[in-house]
Amino acid sequence: ALGFSLLVFRVRTAYARFWEGTTLLHQMEGEWFESASCLLAFSMEAKEKLPKEVNEFRQTLVRLMSIMHGSALECLRKSHSSTYDVIDLRGLDLRTLEILRESTERYGFHRVEVLLHMVQVLMTYNHEIKVLTVDPPVLSRVYQTLSRGMVNFINAQKIADTMFPF
Repeated sequence: ALGFSLLVFRVRTAYARFWEGTTLLHQMEGEWFESASCLLAFSMEAKEKLPKEVNEFRQTLVRLMSIMHGSALECLRKSHSSTYDVIDLRGLDLRTLEILRESTERYGFHRVEVLLHMVQVLMTYNHEIKVLTVDPPVLSRVYQTLSRGMVNFINAQKIADTMFPF
């Protein structure tokens, strides 16, 4: 009877961990999608005045968000035998790719955190040059949704990294 109870407890706990992890991944994806969607919408007004800058911002944003999401999924997967499709990695400039590679390989920073920082820098710069024309309190909501997505990722990582004790 004790063995059966222990088995039921273990299965129930594994099932709960699975659904919590799945929920966190979907929340992460939703928060990051919301962030990218808002930023694309916020750049609409500047399309006529700054078409080149708006296009560059949008292209860079989508690529960074794609890499960030794929990197998060790769990090959560224990076996690194799979790769994740990202949107045209070669569309980023060489300096950005070099910073990303160096910060993770040479300095040991977490790739997802570096990418989040790159997105935040991209947002700040494009707000300064008027590609993003919304008021700062509205733009701060995007920083919050990016942050909530990162919190969901870290919580999912906690589940992936912490083995069940028995």
